[in-house]
Formats: sequence, structure tokens, C-alpha cells
Amino acid sequence: MQIRRTLLYLALPLLCLASCQSTTPQDESAMQQNTTATLHWTGEIAADGCGFEVEIDGERYLPENEEAIPASFKERDSSRVQLSYVPLPEPIDRRCGMLPQPRVMPAVRVLAVEAL
Repeated sequence: MQIRRTLLYLALPLLCLASCQSTTPQDESAMQQNTTATLHWTGEIAADGCGFEVEIDGERYLPENEEAIPASFKERDSSRVQLSYVPLPEPIDRRCGMLPQPRVMPAVRVLAVEAL
């Protein structure tokens, strides 16, 4: 009886963890969107810039994964691009530049960027 109870206590947390939902690459591809967008380069965060912003249909978003955007887009203040992305449910709170207040904006995960 003691062994069953111990097994139950060990199995129950594993079952709970296994039932948690997470975004898998398969789920991500179902949420993927493609559009023409404008990339805005505001400067390196380490040098009081705020990195990249993505403008889609007049609304600006912060990419959670700026490293997915090729460095060549840092050569211009703005660039028209073909963008594949996934909208994220939580906004990003980025503190950057000389602004004392937080900069909370909707977020996207960049999947692919091509210059137009």
C-alpha cells in the first residue's frame, strides 16, 4: 500500500506537467502570418537605441527575437520587407534609450524577413 501511494505521488506531478500546453513548432506554423511590413531600426540597445520595431498596417510591434532579423537591416532607419511572423499573446516591456518610462508594445516572433 505504501509503494502505491509513493508511486501515485510521483506520477501525479508528471501527469500535470505533461498536460500543460505549450507552443510547438507545429502550432506555430498554424499561427504563422505573412505580410508586407516596415522594419524600423532605432539603434543598438547598448547605445541608447531600442533595437528593431516592426510596423504592420500602421501598428508597431516589438520582435521578441531580434537576432532573427539580418544585421543588414541595421544599415537604414527603415526598410520595406516581406515578413513571416507569429503574433504573441503577451506584450513586451522593453526599457531602452533615454526614456525613463517602460515601453510596452505588442509582440511578434519573427520567422523570416526578406527585403522588397
